[in-house]
Amino acid sequence: MTVLNSDNNYKALFEAISRGEEIAFKNLFDAYKTKIYAVAFKWVKSSFAAEEITQEVFISIWISRIKLSVVNDPKAYLYTIVYNKVSRYLKKEANQSRILKQWKTNDFSNETEERIIANSSEKFISSAIEQLSPQKKLIYKLNRYQGKSYNEIGKTLHLSTHTVKSHLMKALKFIRNYVKENALVVALIVRWLF
Repeated sequence: MTVLNSDNNYKALFEAISRGEEIAFKNLFDAYKTKIYAVAFKWVKSSFAAEEITQEVFISIWISRIKLSVVNDPKAYLYTIVYNKVSRYLKKEANQSRILKQWKTNDFSNETEERIIANSSEKFISSAIEQLSPQKKLIYKLNRYQGKSYNEIGKTLHLSTHTVKSHLMKALKFIRNYVKENALVVALIVRWLF
């Protein structure tokens, strides 16, 4: 692994990544994944969310790698991306908390209302699962419905444990976002009915 101890090294690394050099990207990932995770975890207080944010940071870097050659301060650039990802996550969480708080203040405790919300949630989850790619859907079902570990799934599907974990995390993220986006719809339906 390349030792990164000066701004010039980081700039050279960013330039190499901008040319599509995967080894340079791996070096950046190895040098920063733990630091980025720690910063994200400090703010979001969730290991799962911090891991997702860390992955999103590196995905963003790779997707916009062409721009890296003109970055003057690579460290500041990295932490700006982390800050933006954390801010977006916290805004989503705050919005979701606000919706849930409105439900509670409107006293949605009626058994029929609860059943409608539960059924709607199950339908949204099922709908989200059906929209997953065949491989993600299979991995999700093997893990969630059959209780298989990453290792067991990997052996069954001839995939690495890391690949299985990555597919499952992406599936869970998609399902969670799909349900969050549709939570407001459920709230409005229940409010309209009752």
